[in-house]
Formats: sequence, C-alpha cells, structure tokens
Amino acid sequence: MNDIENTTPERKSFLDKDDTHSDKWHLLGTRVPKTEIVYFCQMFIVYIIIITSVVNLSIQNGSSELWISLLSSCIGYALPSPKLKK
Repeated sequence: MNDIENTTPERKSFLDKDDTHSDKWHLLGTRVPKTEIVYFCQMFIVYIIIITSVVNLSIQNGSSELWISLLSSCIGYALPSPKLKK
C-alpha cells in the first residue's frame, strides 16, 4: 500500500511535491538535510588534512612550509569565528 494514500490531505500535498530539488537526501533509510551531509564531509576531509600535516611535520617529510600552511589554513577553517558579546 502506498504511504501517500494513508496520510492527511496536508501531508499528502507535501509528499506529492517533486523531490528532484529537495533539500534532503536519503542516507541509511532516513532523510537527512543536504547541508548537514556536506558539512560533515567537509569536516572529515579537513581533519584528515590536519592529521596528515601533523604527521608529516613530525617525521619531517617534505617541505615544512607546505605542511604548516595546510595545517594553519585547515585549523582556521575548522574553528568557529570569534564573536563579541554585547
């Protein structure tokens, strides 16, 4: 049986809408906001870059300027911007 048939009219009109430009994606059987998935993917990549930079600086592999600049830019991206309380 279709889920749309067993819902209220308001919910039915919501479910009938076109999902091609939806702001939610299906992930592991649930609908998750697209921005949330993008945020966690970005943070995962940033943390991988931070770990790689620290490891390469520790073992002195390659140019230290490269790893320091990657590390500082990723830390600046990961930390929230400071806000003054009024």
